[in-house]
Amino acid sequence: MSIFSSMLDLLKNTPLVATVLSFLVAQLIKIVTHRNFKAFKKYGGMPSGHAAAMAGLAFTLGRCLGYASPITAVAVALLMVVVSDAVNLRPYVREDLGHTWLEAFAGIAVGFIVSHLLPARIPLW
Repeated sequence: MSIFSSMLDLLKNTPLVATVLSFLVAQLIKIVTHRNFKAFKKYGGMPSGHAAAMAGLAFTLGRCLGYASPITAVAVALLMVVVSDAVNLRPYVREDLGHTWLEAFAGIAVGFIVSHLLPARIPLW
C-alpha cells in the first residue's frame, strides 16, 4: 500500500471530513459577512470556526458510533473545553481573540448542520 493511497484514506474518514468542512463553512460565513477575505484567518467573530469544527466532530461521531459511545463523550468534552476557552479565557488575553456566547453557539449550529448533511457512516465514499 503506497503512502498516497493511505493519505487518500483520510477522505474516507467521515468525522474528519465533517470537522474540516464545519471549520471551512464557518470561516466562509465570516468572509461573506465581513466582505473581506482577511476574515478567513480572523480569531473571533461570527460564527466560531473552532466551535464549528468540534461540534462537527462530536455530532458526526455521535451519528456514526452512537451518542452513548465513550469516543463521542470525549469529543463532547473537547467541544466544551474549546467553547469555554473561546468565550471565557481568550477575551482576557486579547479582546479581539475571543467570542461571545452567541458566536460560539452559532459555530455549534454550523457544526451540527454540516454533520447532519453528511451520511452517518464510515467510510463516507
